[in-house]
This record gives sequence, C-alpha cells and structure tokens, in this order.
Amino acid sequence: MIKKKEVKKIYADLPRLKPDISSGLTSEEVRLRRAAGACNIQPDNLTKSVGAIVWSNILTPFNLINFLIAAAILTVAVNLRSWEVAKNALFFGIAVCSAAMGIFQELRSKKALDKLAILSKAKIKVIRDGKQMEIHQEELVLDDIVLLSTGNQVCADSVALSPEGLEVDESLLTGEADRVPKKEGDKVLSGSFITAGRAYARVLSVGADNYATSLTVAAKKEKKPQTPLMRTLNTIIRALTLAIFPLGALLFYMQFTQSRDLDASVLGSAAAMLGMIPEGLVLLTGVTLTVGALKLSQNKALVQSLPSIETLARTDVLCLDKTGTITDGALSFEELIPCGAFSQDECAQALAELLAAVHDTNATASALRRVFSSRDISWKATEKLPFSSARKLSAVSFDGRGSVVLGAPKYIFPEGGQDCLKAAGERAAMGQRVLCLAKSGGAISKDGELPGDWLPMALVLLSDTVRREAAGTFKFFKDEGLTLKVISGDDPLTVSAAAKKAEIEGSQNYIDMSEYGETDDFSKIVEEFTVFGRVSPVQKRGLILALKQNGHTACMTGDGVNDVLAMKEADCSVAMINGSDAARGASDFVLMSSDFSSMIKVLREGRRVINNIETVASMYLVKTIYSALLSLIYAFLPFQYPFSPIQMTPINILIVGVPSFLFALRGNYEKPRGKFIPNVLENAIPAALTVVFNILAVQCVSLAFALPEIQTSTMNVLLTGAVGVVLLTRVGRPVTKLIKYTIIALAAAFVLVFILFRQFFSLDMIISRNVFFYGPLIYVSIRIFAFLEKTARALEDRLLERNNQKKKSKKYKIVH
Repeated sequence: MIKKKEVKKIYADLPRLKPDISSGLTSEEVRLRRAAGACNIQPDNLTKSVGAIVWSNILTPFNLINFLIAAAILTVAVNLRSWEVAKNALFFGIAVCSAAMGIFQELRSKKALDKLAILSKAKIKVIRDGKQMEIHQEELVLDDIVLLSTGNQVCADSVALSPEGLEVDESLLTGEADRVPKKEGDKVLSGSFITAGRAYARVLSVGADNYATSLTVAAKKEKKPQTPLMRTLNTIIRALTLAIFPLGALLFYMQFTQSRDLDASVLGSAAAMLGMIPEGLVLLTGVTLTVGALKLSQNKALVQSLPSIETLARTDVLCLDKTGTITDGALSFEELIPCGAFSQDECAQALAELLAAVHDTNATASALRRVFSSRDISWKATEKLPFSSARKLSAVSFDGRGSVVLGAPKYIFPEGGQDCLKAAGERAAMGQRVLCLAKSGGAISKDGELPGDWLPMALVLLSDTVRREAAGTFKFFKDEGLTLKVISGDDPLTVSAAAKKAEIEGSQNYIDMSEYGETDDFSKIVEEFTVFGRVSPVQKRGLILALKQNGHTACMTGDGVNDVLAMKEADCSVAMINGSDAARGASDFVLMSSDFSSMIKVLREGRRVINNIETVASMYLVKTIYSALLSLIYAFLPFQYPFSPIQMTPINILIVGVPSFLFALRGNYEKPRGKFIPNVLENAIPAALTVVFNILAVQCVSLAFALPEIQTSTMNVLLTGAVGVVLLTRVGRPVTKLIKYTIIALAAAFVLVFILFRQFFSLDMIISRNVFFYGPLIYVSIRIFAFLEKTARALEDRLLERNNQKKKSKKYKIVH
C-alpha cells in the first residue's frame, strides 16, 4: 500500500501528458498512473479509522485515572499481602469491558456508515479512450481530462481547457462569494464549484497534493463551533480531570495523618476518586451519537457530521429551498406565449438556438430541451453567457442575428413597463414558473456585459410538482414548534403559491428580495415574512446569518449551487442525493432517497439522542457530585471515607452502568426543553444532596450506637442504591412496562449482591438490629429527594419562562 507522504515522490518522475480533450488518456496510461499511486485518493472525514476508534476508547483521561488508582490499590495489596485489599481493584475490569463495548459499537456503525458514504459520493465525467464515462473521484488519475459543468464541485486541481462562459465560486476556499470567470489555461482549484458555464479540464494534482485535500473537507473548511452538549461535556471532563487528583490527594493526606492507617486511607481516597469519574458518560455519548447515525443510515439519511444530530434536535427555524424540497425538482414545459408581432415558430427557433449554444444543465434547461431539441440548429454563436443563480438569466450573441436572452422577467426588464409582461405576474400567482425570452440587435461584450435594447419575444411557462409528502411533513414540523421559512431564487408569487399548496403557514407573507441589497440588514424582515423570492446566493446566507443573530438555531435545506453559502452558514444543513455535488459536500445530512419526509426521522433521531444523553448525564453526575462533596466533607472529619472501591461496584454496575446503557438507546422522541446543564442538574443535584444527607445521618447513628464499620458502610451503599433506584424512575419517564420491569430487576439484583457477597457487606446485621431505624430513614430520604427535585424543577421552569420572555421581547423589538 502506498503511503500518502510517499505519493508525490513516487509520481514526481512520471512523464506528464497533455492529452487532447476529444480523446483523453488511454487505458494503458491510466493503468500506469494507478500503479505509480497518482490517484485522487481522498481522506474520509466522517468516520474515524479502526486504529483511531480503538485508541480513542482506550487512551482517555478517565481510563488513565482508573489505571493509576488500580495500580495504587494493588501496590498496597502487595505490601500487605492481602487478597481482600486486591479485590478492590476489580473495578478496572469494568473499565476494560466498557471500552471494549464502545469499540465494538463504533466499529459496527463505521462499517454501515462507510458503505452508505460511498453511495453519496459524486461521480465525475472523464474522457478516456475517446469516450465519455463516469467514475468515482478516487479513480481519477493525474492528467485525466474531466468535464466540468454547473453544479459540479472540483475535486482535483486542474487547468481549464475550452471553457464556455465558465464561472467558479471559490468561497469555500477563500471566504469570498464572488464569481470568478475562468479562461483558457486558468487554474481551477479543488473545493471550488462551478456556478455557470462548462469546460474541459486537465488534472494537475491528485490526492494529498490538491489545494484542498478532499471535496467534503473543502466544503467544511471553516469548522463550525461545538454544539452546546459537546461543549458542556468537554467542560465537565476538563473540570473533573483537574479536580479529581487534588481532592483525592487532600482526602488521602487528611485521613492518613489522622488515622495512620495506610490501607484504609488508600481505599477511601480511591473510592472517592472512582466515584467522581463519570467514566461511562463519554463512552455512551459517543455510542449514542454513532448509533443515531447508524439508525439514520438505515432510513436512507447519511450523517456527515455527528454533532449535527444534536444541532438539528435544537433547531427552531427550518429554512427551505422551493425546488427539490417543496417541489420534486422535475419541471415540465407548459406554454410558449409570443409577445407582440413575433410568431410561435420564430420564438421556438430562437429558444432552441439559445439552448443548443449555452449547454446549461439545470432543471429549467433540461425541461425545455425535451421539447425544443428536435429543431434544426443553424445559427452561429459568437458570445455566450451561461445561466447563473446570481444573474437569473442566460444569453447568447449570434453572427448577424443579434442576441437572445432567457431569464426572469424582472432581471431582463428591471424597470418593467412591457405590456407582454403584465401577464407574467398573473401566471406566477398561479404557481407557474415564468421566464421571458427577449432579443436585441446588439451583442454581448467580451466582459459579459449585455446590450440594453431588449425586446420581449415570448413568455415561457413551466410548472413543477409539489411533493406528495410535503404537506404532511411540514405539518409535523409546525406541530413540533418549528418555524418554516421558504427561501428561493424564483418569483415570490410562484414561491408563495407553491408554499400554499404545501400548506405552509404564513405562505401569503412573501417579499421580493431583489429590492434589497446583498449587504442590507435582514434582521427585521426575516422575522416578519415567511416566503422570500428572487433571493441571491449571498442574500440567502445573509438571511441565515440574521436568524442566528436573532437567537435562532437555523437549519437550511437545499440541493443547488445557489444554496451552498447558506448551507455553510447555517447551524446545520440538509441536502438531497440528486442535488449538486457542491450542496452535498457542504451539508451535514444527505437524504439518500430524496424523500423529504425522511427529515421527520432525522429530527426524531436527533431528539432521541439529546434526550437520552441528558438522561445518562444525570445518572453519572449524581455519583460525581456526591463523591466530590463527600470527599471535601470527610477530608475534615475524623472518620474513614464511607465506601470502599469494591462496595461502589454494585452501584456503578447496577444503578448507573447497566441502566444508563439501556436508557442511552431507548426511543424518547419528546422535544428537548430548556438547556442541557439545567436539565441534567434538575435530577442530579437533588439525588446527590439526598445521598450526602443519608451518609451523614448514618454516620451520626453509627457514633450514637457504636456500630461496626462494615455495618455502617453497608447501610451507606444500600441507601445510596435506594436513591439511585428512585432516580431511575424519575429519569426513565415516561415509564413504560419495559422500563418498569427493568428497574425492578435491577433493584432485585442490587439486593441480591448483599446476600451473595457477605464478606463485603453485613445485611443480616442491619435487618436484625436496626430495621426500625433504617426503614424510616429510607422513607425520609426518598421524601427529601422528591422535595428537592420539585424545587429544582420549579426553579428551572422559572428560568425557562424568563428566557422565553426575553426571546419574545427581543423579537418584538426587532420587528417593531
């Protein structure tokens, strides 16, 4: 296998070729380049490599802490020659099993995701052996001749050959959204995408030698900020990593100086440090996200960015492009209406000649070619201006016949005033796409400037079909509290009519964005209107940015080159599999079936993931909080820490580990409420404080009645487990039969541990001597937990209500 660093050295001496665009490379020349490693191998930026998965699950800060604690316990056990002490290191086996489970689950998901990712990758048109063929981008070799057209994203640095009105957007590389015209011999960089025209190109670099190393990496060059969940988890991990060692060291020092009992001091501080480690939280967060991506792949939705699953779940504004989202993107020609003295045949011939000259590949051009391509073509084109989403038109100058243009009426005749164009608004209001065909005696300049004396020839009417599943899908989003915005480059009347057919609320509130500049402030209009028509690509990005600045989480859907800037700016983005290469490369999700109703499953899966991670975090942070509090308290009390590592094992496994894994994968599709940290602490803090109260109450009873240490520690474990079981009933809501029986089984198993492992516990002594005290204590602790939880929920509801009022007040100020 050829290593990436060696590729350039290997093919540096390879003779460079300049094949003709009509013949391209021969099969033998392609074979030699493949053998030399001059292939366009692209790194995968979604799933990690097998080695990375293994090491990321093994080399974690918490696993390192687990290892050091186990080593300390075993060192003490060897010095004391005590097997009883050594048994306290058995927790490390749980950490090993946990890492193995995470590796298995991630490898399983990687296999499925990699298979689906292959299907989503764009194919490239190349010329080989004098024939045009389609290949995968990894099969591209040095000096290949490729055919670039509108919507393609360049996946290898190339030089333009025979360009026809070629314009390239390099915003994914430079950050500038300008259209860059390319002439013969100009370099076309990987990661850029074609906005207009077409050209042949010869590949100059492949693989790691490209300006951007892969299509998808180039599209995501600017890394999006971390999601709130991942940011919070990383903060928790950093804080705990810094706090565990000082707290553990303080506890060990204080207890050892007071008792001079090395055995008990090591075990106590080890138990405290183990309790503070939420070791399964990081593992289950990764597993939950990966399994979420796997489930979506089974529903034909490819996740290209795992954190975006959470972002989509928190989305409150869904921005839709009309074509390919509300409609199915399959346009049909309806009618050609001549203007003035022009005849039907004259208009049809002019339209056919223009289509033959510009080679546009968009849906409009394809629909018109199906009708007019049968005509004889005889006019000689002298200058061409292919369609672009910014110009909203295409034009051609012909030798001795002037120029012909086809595009949006308002862009050809910005001042209006043409009698023929009055019918355009009426047709647009009926939901038809209206284009104008016009001619001029002048010619297009070399710089692409159009003549000004246009005369309307005809109106060209097309129609597109609203997706069957659109109305039901949009109703679901509305019922789930999402605001829908339709952002399209089409006439606002046409877009409004399509939105009305799809039953989008507020479809009558439309605005013509051609009346605004690209740098205007959109913060007010983005709140007032639902439908935005005649939107340029830069304006689309501006509308998304305005939504984000107004405090919204915005998701953008699209399938065309004109959607890429907005998709890149949005918090998360969705593309269709049959959309442009550029749109798929810039998106976080790709709907493999082009069935927009799949978005329902994507949203529900995102909500399942975030709800379950919140549940799991609550369970792990309870243990972390009470362990940290007890460490601080017992560092200054003349008593041993209330647990030993071996006694923490049933809590770690039966009260936290097993149920957290089950809850991480359950189907909880409720809309997330509030913010991550308040939601987690709403359950974690009351439970943790209840545990601390119980431990201190048992300590007081132990002093009053001179109870043996094993009885005290046994009662501590039992009460902590009881609080944990109650917590499971809270975080498991809604409690289904399966959850109910699972909790009962775990509680029974927890009690069984006390019976089977009597050398570590003293359940008989507790039952025989103090049942009349501990029974009421369990009841009181549960009531305290309920009171604290109710108080925490009330406080969170007040904070949530205050935040909602602030958002409404901000929105009101923006609009008014």
